[in-house]
Amino acid sequence: MEFRTDSKSISVLAIFSSIVIALEVFPINGITDLKFFPGGTPFTLDWTGIPIIVVFLALGMISSVITIGIMCIAIGYRNPIGSIFKGAAELFTIIGILAAKFIADRKSLNEKQNVLLYLVFGVLARSIGMFFVNIPLLPIFYPLFYTTESAIIASTILVPWNAVQAVINIVGGLFLYQLIPESIRIQAGLGEHGKSEIKYEELSEEELNAESELSDENEEN
Repeated sequence: MEFRTDSKSISVLAIFSSIVIALEVFPINGITDLKFFPGGTPFTLDWTGIPIIVVFLALGMISSVITIGIMCIAIGYRNPIGSIFKGAAELFTIIGILAAKFIADRKSLNEKQNVLLYLVFGVLARSIGMFFVNIPLLPIFYPLFYTTESAIIASTILVPWNAVQAVINIVGGLFLYQLIPESIRIQAGLGEHGKSEIKYEELSEEELNAESELSDENEEN
């Protein structure tokens, strides 16, 4: 894993991070934010995770974690507790698809198999991860509403909802990334085009002598 610092990568990161900020700072209830109360526990489905997945596919793990951090800041000014839960959920999703990508890169899988692998690992990582995160954090942040026992119940209820959110993020992110024309992905060095191999050819002794003579002539002139 490495952080890409070239101007094209930074520009892509800035664009999609701006989309994440816009989705969190200016949410539209009923469109970008869908609020539900399964079992009386509040839960919001949104599209914020989609550009985070695109950043992961285009630029890698470190860039996507930076985007998650920017998202937490955007949420934190109005809902600091919510930013912790949201940040953890998106991080678990990214860890899941990172594991899936690690496997996919070592197997000869077709596109559908890759998507299925991303979905399975992303959904499991987010659902299981948030189940164990919610149990200790809910009583800490909301002591008037949750005990350890009620937190376990709430965490169990939220498992399928976290799964749905993971599916939305992964499918939406993969779809949006595929909409980027291949030519643009190549020019911007996104995804699999990010690692360019520079091949050097060995020069013969005659070519080296010719280069040396040309250099000497230029210096004399």
